[in-house]
Amino acid sequence: MFVLPANYTQEIHPEVQVETKLLRLDEVRAEQWRQLVQLQGRFVVSYLRFRYGAADTRLLLAFVGGKFAHVQWIVPAYKLKSRYYFIPDDSYSIISCMTAETFRGLSICPSQIQKVTTSEISTESFLIWAESTNVPSLRGIRKAGGIKVGEFIKKKWLWGCICCIEYFSEGSDLQ
Repeated sequence: MFVLPANYTQEIHPEVQVETKLLRLDEVRAEQWRQLVQLQGRFVVSYLRFRYGAADTRLLLAFVGGKFAHVQWIVPAYKLKSRYYFIPDDSYSIISCMTAETFRGLSICPSQIQKVTTSEISTESFLIWAESTNVPSLRGIRKAGGIKVGEFIKKKWLWGCICCIEYFSEGSDLQ
């Protein structure tokens, strides 16, 4: 898990011209939902809408040459608190970021993360998660000014039938 300070000043320029739309969920049109489903999959989009849908949840949609290139879900803390109790009350989290395969490696993700952190969504810092094995995402988060603050470890028992997720802050001993 990383923290992103609001209004990070080092500007990142993607290698292509990007049109960004930062929308509340009720502002997303049917065609945009269709494109989102093509990128992230019907199950994922349905789950995210159901689990994190709220008046103050936002979607960042990025387009390159009119083609859908990147998405980020920006979720208020109260939608995540039941699972992640340590999240600051007034914070937002950037989750489920995805860049279309043909647009990867062009610095679109870090530039769009900065669009969120410099937006008027929150004056507090933002949290962002990425799989520890997803090196390109970790690189992009750090490029956007992300500072690692901790790590989640998923523990499984009985062949994965029972599991729990534990959080370890940066510098603590991972068990």
